[in-house]
Amino acid sequence: MTNAPAATNASAASQTAAGTAIWIALIAGLTVIGSYGYACAAPLAAVAALAALKMERTDGLILVGLAWVINQAVGFLLLNYPHTAETYLWGAAIGFAAFVGYFAARAAARANVPALAGWVVTFLVAFAGYQAALYLGGLAFTDPSSGFTSAVVAEVFAINAVAYAGFALVYRAAVALSVIAPKRRASAQATPSAAVSA
Repeated sequence: MTNAPAATNASAASQTAAGTAIWIALIAGLTVIGSYGYACAAPLAAVAALAALKMERTDGLILVGLAWVINQAVGFLLLNYPHTAETYLWGAAIGFAAFVGYFAARAAARANVPALAGWVVTFLVAFAGYQAALYLGGLAFTDPSSGFTSAVVAEVFAINAVAYAGFALVYRAAVALSVIAPKRRASAQATPSAAVSA
C-alpha cells in the first residue's frame, strides 16, 4: 500500500495555494500602480470582476479587500489624502462598492455564456454594481452628484476597462506559464470531457 496519491494531492494543493498567492500579490501590485496613477478612480471594479470570474470565493474576497486597502494606503501615505471625516467616509464607501461589485460579478459569472462574453458581462455587471453602490454610499453623507457626471463615469469606466484588459492578459500569461491553474466552471468540473473556460 502506498501514499503516493495522497502525496500527489498534497503537492498539487500546495502548488495551487502558491499560485493563488502569487496571483493575488501580482494583481495587488498592479493595483498599487493604478491607485497611484488614478487615486479615487483606481480599477477596483476591474479587480472585482476578475476576482469573481477567475478565483474561488474566499480568494476573491481577499483580493478585493487587499486592493481596497492598498488603494487607501496609497491615498493616505503617498497622495496626502486629507484626514477628514468625509475622506474616511468616501474610503469606506469605495470599499463597500468594491465588495458589491464583486458579489454582483460573481452572480453574473455563473451565467452559462461563452467564455469571451462571460468576461465582458462579468466586467459590465461589476462596474454597474460598483458605481451604483458608490453613489448610494455617498448619499449617506454628502451629495455625490458632482462626482457622477457622465464625463467622470466615462473616465472611470475607461480606466477600469483598460485595467481589466490588462488583467486578462496577465491571467492568460500566468495560466500559460503554469503559475496558476485555470478556474473551471462548475459544469466543466462535472464532465471531464468539457472544455476549460479560461
